[in-house]
Amino acid sequence: MVYNLAITAAAAIGLAAMALYAMYRNAHRYQLDEQIMSSSRLPASFDGVKLLFVSDIHGHRIPQAVVDACSQRGDIGLVLIGGDLREGGVPIERSRGNIRALRNIAPIYMVYGNHDYDDDIRNLDVMLREEGVRLLTNESVVLEQAEGGAIRLAGVDDPRTNRENVRLALSGDGADRDLFTLLLAHDPVIADRLLPDQAAEIDYILAGHTHGGQIVLPIVGPLVTTKNIRMYTRGWYNRESQTSGTPSPRMFVSCGFGTSKFPLRLAAPAQYHIVTLRVLP
Repeated sequence: MVYNLAITAAAAIGLAAMALYAMYRNAHRYQLDEQIMSSSRLPASFDGVKLLFVSDIHGHRIPQAVVDACSQRGDIGLVLIGGDLREGGVPIERSRGNIRALRNIAPIYMVYGNHDYDDDIRNLDVMLREEGVRLLTNESVVLEQAEGGAIRLAGVDDPRTNRENVRLALSGDGADRDLFTLLLAHDPVIADRLLPDQAAEIDYILAGHTHGGQIVLPIVGPLVTTKNIRMYTRGWYNRESQTSGTPSPRMFVSCGFGTSKFPLRLAAPAQYHIVTLRVLP
């Protein structure tokens, strides 16, 4: 009997170790995901423009294989980072290395996430500016093509820690022009905080933060459940505004690139995304 129990225990430990190893491998098996954003408001000159969207890098490193995979998809116009470039204790030079890897793909625009504030934000801010990253902290920029046509890229500071100011972000560059507008925000909760007039100005939102649940158990679902994860786990959302009942902008939520708390993933792949802009007839 004791012998059989020992064998059973050893087998259980072995299976648990194999499962943990598989989840660790999943957390470092980065998947390229391709999405399309289409709109009749998009200028013809932006039809086919590709954007790289990556969020929640945390302490991971951007491998050369990711850069190569993006290069194989053709010219990418911009890199958009959806916050949590780092977390507490991540060396600033590791984050700098990730920025330099992504900068080899295209110019970078970024918003802050909650974990970017784990350590002194001033050091990160200085590094990003040294590396030529354009931070969007409650502001917007107008992006123009040489042959004509323009769109607006807006970004808010971290909604998770209540640093966002959508009105300020939308009152900046391009506010007096009826432009296709893409909003970059770390936390998808931003969709529930838009006032009707703000929602009317925004065509799409890109967000992260949820990690797609990170560890999603069969039947049970995400191991860690928060309101955000339950409402906006991953993928596309088009909710009605809670204040007016009018449609909100379409929002895409990434599973994220890195991990937080545990270096493991299950049924929530580590992702980076190439988003292609398309004009609707």
